[in-house]
Amino acid sequence: MASALTGVARAISALDVSHHEVETGVMQYKQVCPVSLASEVIAERWTPLILREVVLFDRHHFSEIQHGVGQISQSLLVERLRTLVEAGILERRPNRSGRGWVYYATEAGLELGPVLDNLAVWAGHWIQLRREHCEPPSLMQTFLDGLLVDRIAWRPLTVRFEFKSDPRIYWLVVEGEEPELCFFDPGREVDLVVSLDEQTFGGVLIGRISYAEAVRSGGIQLDGPPELQSAFPTWINLARYSRYTALGPAEQTPALAAG
Repeated sequence: MASALTGVARAISALDVSHHEVETGVMQYKQVCPVSLASEVIAERWTPLILREVVLFDRHHFSEIQHGVGQISQSLLVERLRTLVEAGILERRPNRSGRGWVYYATEAGLELGPVLDNLAVWAGHWIQLRREHCEPPSLMQTFLDGLLVDRIAWRPLTVRFEFKSDPRIYWLVVEGEEPELCFFDPGREVDLVVSLDEQTFGGVLIGRISYAEAVRSGGIQLDGPPELQSAFPTWINLARYSRYTALGPAEQTPALAAG
């Protein structure tokens, strides 16, 4: 954690925060405190998630960042990116492969990497995963991002995903090297049907619930050939911070409420 705090201090020292308070309209706490100074720049709604996409996940195109962040509007994302650029945390470069711009972390932005990492580890220890955190589109994107395609021997493959509390249905199509997540019926014969409890599946993806326990509880149910049912858990690559949160105190003891 000390290294993370050092990163904050270094990032702050690289920024002329007072100069940007008027230009960007950020919250001004007016305190001589490193935490308040950092919060004025990086603690606005959506900003930590934008930084996650750019700094941790190496996503640089506007569409990639918007897709990764989720329900942020285009206009608000433009505003947040502009604020981060003006604050010296991100830099904007011309998109050499097409129209628009791409966004990269500056030295100050890169030094926020350990801060974001430690924030995620802290959440794994103390924030309880709840149903409202487990929206199916986000779950499916997390699953797709970590899908171990090289372990899928059955080609072509179509998997149908159904959620117990949500009417939306998703299809995973694997034919070539790049898997495709479909939001509408692709018109293919389905090889495997996966029925999921949203919160249970979320717990599996971030390492808080074992796959075996999810199956025993009925939170994951499979319908298809036995070889595909056996192979399915081997395709799942647990999320980035799962090693810190596996069956951790956030699921075993009363935790801080989120949201």
